[in-house]
Amino acid sequence: MKLAFDIIARMNAALRHVVGAMLGIMVVTVAAQICVRFVLPKFGIIVAAPWTEELARYLMVWCIFLGAAVAARSGALIAMDSVADALPLALGDAIRTAGLLLTIAFFALLLWLGSRWVQFGTMETSTVMALPMAWVYAAMPVGSLVAIINILALLVERHFQRRSERRAAQAAAEEAAASIV
Repeated sequence: MKLAFDIIARMNAALRHVVGAMLGIMVVTVAAQICVRFVLPKFGIIVAAPWTEELARYLMVWCIFLGAAVAARSGALIAMDSVADALPLALGDAIRTAGLLLTIAFFALLLWLGSRWVQFGTMETSTVMALPMAWVYAAMPVGSLVAIINILALLVERHFQRRSERRAAQAAAEEAAASIV
């Protein structure tokens, strides 16, 4: 179990770096586009760089799916916790677990739909850069699969954490009962 969690942690660390690099490339390409559109024409230089818009858009798609997948590991996806927090602890945990299971179902649907999009994307290319669109559409199933793995790891981790908390509470109660006698 520890090995699986270690592999998942390394995968997420690598993905964080990949997403960071993609964000950096997006910043550079958008800055280049701004220069090409607004700065260079003031100096009489007219240049077109339509590839920057396309690259930034496709990188953003990948960043969204991979970033959401990594955020899923720590339970950082958007959620409403106020209802679960207001309920008794066991019921609140059950609602959170149900929410995570629904999220897994949603990502499973995205995995299935994304796989179909990838198949469709093999027959088309992007307008400017002539990239196979399958590479762009692959963000959906890849990100969804990583998100499912991360949410399952989160569920397993919470289960064992609750079990160890129950054991600690039971041991403390037994110790308190033994000290009374």
